[in-house]
Amino acid sequence: MKRSFEAEILDGEDVPEDVVARAHKDLDRLHGLLGNTAALVAALKTDPLPVRRVLDVGCGHGGLLLQLQRELNVDVVGADLRPPIASPFPILQADVTKGPLPEADVAICTYLAHHLSDEGFVSLIRNVGRSCRRFIILDLVRHRLPLVLFRIFIAPSLSPVNVADGCTSIRRSMQPSEMQAAVTKALTGTGATFEYSRTPFYSRQMVDIRYRS
Repeated sequence: MKRSFEAEILDGEDVPEDVVARAHKDLDRLHGLLGNTAALVAALKTDPLPVRRVLDVGCGHGGLLLQLQRELNVDVVGADLRPPIASPFPILQADVTKGPLPEADVAICTYLAHHLSDEGFVSLIRNVGRSCRRFIILDLVRHRLPLVLFRIFIAPSLSPVNVADGCTSIRRSMQPSEMQAAVTKALTGTGATFEYSRTPFYSRQMVDIRYRS
């Protein structure tokens, strides 16, 4: 399947706020359904160093951060190009690929990578390394199997906007070899290391980066 760069509906600047809010609620539910929240909690719990503060780059409305705060009792902060009007914790308006980011022990990034160009993704990884010692990236996998499974099992419970954007997101995402190549390019010469994993049925891929101190 060739990678698509078709724009997603929610990336538009004229989308009504109530539609955006509904979309993020659906995403929060999907993170739990697909095991993304559990995967992040497990990764953060096994960190050999204390995790006192977590930064979510491209956090949207911050629902995932709120769950991590409750599960792990950590300080949380977000950064997003279009932060919500109100939030229970700080969300900085920023271009996360190049703008200054809040300092944190660990940064996370879920379902953002496929929104970026290859160059933008590389810039994101390098930028996060300026303020965090670890970066955990979760994203979709471009493959026909998750596209079929999404249409059959998940789409019926979502709004038409989320269904359309969900299919587009899978087509926009990277294949495992592309993801690993981009991360390798971003970290070359920095001394940083990373681990890569992918779930069965291609439902999720995960990159765990440890920056050099």
